[in-house]
Amino acid sequence: MGEIILTMQVSLDGIVSDEHLWMTLSREILEDYLDYYQTIDTIIVGRNSYGSLAEYWQQAENSSDALEQAIAKKMNDIPKLVVSHSDVELTWRNSELLLVKDEHSLAEELQARKNAVQRISVESGVKTWQTFIEHGFYDKLWLLVHPVVASQGEQLFALAGQRQSLQLTQTKTYSNGVVGLQYQAANQSGQPF
Repeated sequence: MGEIILTMQVSLDGIVSDEHLWMTLSREILEDYLDYYQTIDTIIVGRNSYGSLAEYWQQAENSSDALEQAIAKKMNDIPKLVVSHSDVELTWRNSELLLVKDEHSLAEELQARKNAVQRISVESGVKTWQTFIEHGFYDKLWLLVHPVVASQGEQLFALAGQRQSLQLTQTKTYSNGVVGLQYQAANQSGQPF
């Protein structure tokens, strides 16, 4: 059975929105992202962020930066599921719309996808991450915690609603002060989702 990994940039105070105001990426982080994407079978994105991600990564295949170009090529080649309650124009290659009626239908679809592939990465956006956390629809978290207090924006765990146990499995400190934290999630029975 596969696993669902939530990955995101987060400020020290748990903010995941308006990253352009506080996020500082480095070559080291981008190299780790390229390695990560080599292991991913499917990417999930929410409807609200789909358009901007599609535009950015498709244009980035023509970047003068070889690392950004390599990440873009990999991102564009990986099959993508766009989670939405309504129709979305699919402009990013290898994209498929996943229309969801409610959390129950989303859970069933995610379980079917986990049975079909090894690693699913949930890339964005805020509402999608919050929904996955609220309902425990994930097996792992990869947080890149930036050394900044954003003070305003949307909190990653705002909808968690109940205690969720996590086990720290890996840490990495980057030269720019960002700390990578990888966690394994467990549901109430102690088993991953």
